[in-house]
Amino acid sequence: MLWKRSFGKGAWLPAITAVAILLGFTVAPGAEYPTRPVKIIIPYSAGGVSDLTWRSMSDTIAKSLGQPLIIENKAGGGTTLGTTIVAAAKPDGYTVGHLTMGTFINNCLSYEVSYDPLKSFSYVAGVAYYAQSIIVKPDSPWKTWDEFVDYSKKNPNAIRMGFSNVVGTNSVSAKWIAKKLGLQWKYVTFPAEAEAITAFLGGHIDAYPGGGAHNILVKDGRARVLLALTIDPIPGYPQVPTFKELYKRNVMNANGMLVPVGVPPQILAKLEKAVQEGTKSSEFIRTMGKMDMTPRFRNSKEFTEDIQAALVSFQELLKDLDMLKKKVTLPQQ
Repeated sequence: MLWKRSFGKGAWLPAITAVAILLGFTVAPGAEYPTRPVKIIIPYSAGGVSDLTWRSMSDTIAKSLGQPLIIENKAGGGTTLGTTIVAAAKPDGYTVGHLTMGTFINNCLSYEVSYDPLKSFSYVAGVAYYAQSIIVKPDSPWKTWDEFVDYSKKNPNAIRMGFSNVVGTNSVSAKWIAKKLGLQWKYVTFPAEAEAITAFLGGHIDAYPGGGAHNILVKDGRARVLLALTIDPIPGYPQVPTFKELYKRNVMNANGMLVPVGVPPQILAKLEKAVQEGTKSSEFIRTMGKMDMTPRFRNSKEFTEDIQAALVSFQELLKDLDMLKKKVTLPQQ
């Protein structure tokens, strides 16, 4: 009776933990994670496809974790600013990051960055495939991709092609097409997708290889899609040719979550489960539909394999463009 009166409900855990420590046992890292809000670094400005992706899942992820998911936009350096912050963070699961596969990998291959795609991170999960495409205004004279290419050949430097990044999958794919077909476009680069879309709507550029948010313009009749920069057709546009179909190259681009290397497996598992729950939410599915993105959850192992496969395919594209500055060799399985 003395023990029963002395230890009420909930008082046993600290006592057991103290005894375990005295006896030399340890509590598994991450067993009580998280005990405070988790911050996700989005290396893009607010309002773009990456930002909207995580905002659409944030409530569901927070419910799964039992703590708020705080979204922090850290645009700059073509996403390298935000990614550097994640790589340097303490590996405790309280700072996680968003990655857009193509931009993330191409930055590692084209520039000197402080992180390594194979050594600096663990990959938590993938959430969706991008519906990247080249769009023009609906009142433009080009109704098909063939007409656009034919005009470009006959009118060098007449087309103003806008980019929202330098080494994103959409930008690299468009530049690769131009080199392969001998086309000359005037390149206009903007700091983010929101600025590029504003310029497109204002008539300051003629065409834009968008990263996803631009598909909202196609849906409401403010843009026409000519070419899908994808492997598979964009949902709802089976008649639009794809990059893979025409040029036989793999340009899969996806997004997901990464963490600094060293995060304990128990924490990785909790984050993976929370992200999976997020991809089931009605708000996420609705948001992906608006941007014609394909929701597809990829667990940590699958997403890591996707990253490795993309490292190979993007090295080939960058080499063709003389943009490959660093070759990455995959570890032997």
